[in-house]
Amino acid sequence: MSQKDSLTHLAYRSLLDSLEDILGENGKNSVLRFAKLDDMITSPPDYDTEKRVEYESVTKLYIGVRDIIGNSGYEAIMFRAGMFMIKMVVEHSEAIRNLIAAKMDSVEKLKIAYTAYITNAGYDPEEVLESIPDKNQFLIHRPDCTECEELIKDEKKRKEFTKPSCAFMTGVMKGVGECFKKEIQSEVQETKCRFVGDDECVFTITYKT
Repeated sequence: MSQKDSLTHLAYRSLLDSLEDILGENGKNSVLRFAKLDDMITSPPDYDTEKRVEYESVTKLYIGVRDIIGNSGYEAIMFRAGMFMIKMVVEHSEAIRNLIAAKMDSVEKLKIAYTAYITNAGYDPEEVLESIPDKNQFLIHRPDCTECEELIKDEKKRKEFTKPSCAFMTGVMKGVGECFKKEIQSEVQETKCRFVGDDECVFTITYKT
């Protein structure tokens, strides 16, 4: 998700749905009120793939979950939320369902899926997606990862982090791979993170057929 493009209504609504699934309706609403996102309680976005939620509303939600639950709780909940979001995207996207069902090389299908996600998030896959076939890996580079963008500006908060913590994006990347788990197994790890002083966040996807 680039700062310019932010999340689609579908992605943001799916994130809200996942928080409700984990925390319950009252828990989700408490987070939204704390984050000063009361409008998302009364008028949540629909499941539209074209409209987008403004960047500020996305980062407010990330920070609100962290402030209420803490970093460890955030990582557990938001990783699951990222996977849930992809599940909802599949339910609402015929193109993705067709790709999952397609008869073609499983590694190529995985690459197409990550390319589609990156493009939808507002990035150029040529600049963001790196393929390393001899290691069975894809690397996704995020020099402006919005999950940590606002927090790394606060030196005091930044000192709280001793390891990568962009759990939502890690869950998203894992969720994309899970779409093809009948054909290819994949694991995701955030191997670089701006929370710990790296100049970019890097998500490493390692796969085996």
